[in-house]
Amino acid sequence: MDIQTSKIELAKVILDIENPKLIEEIINLIQSKSTLTEKQKLAIDEAIHSLDNKEGISHNLVMEETKNRYSKYFK
Repeated sequence: MDIQTSKIELAKVILDIENPKLIEEIINLIQSKSTLTEKQKLAIDEAIHSLDNKEGISHNLVMEETKNRYSKYFK
């Protein structure tokens, strides 16, 4: 299912809801998930900057170190 179809299905479900309290909870959930604090935005910007400057650690290296350190969980 593509994103547009999913949005239409979601809209249909929401339109059928008769409980105003549930509608309010859905609105609050959506707003809380789509709003970043300034601290979060700054942290994301710093992370992107670090990656742009090749300062990050590759996923493969992290996984290798994790498997070595916690080998009992990767059997």
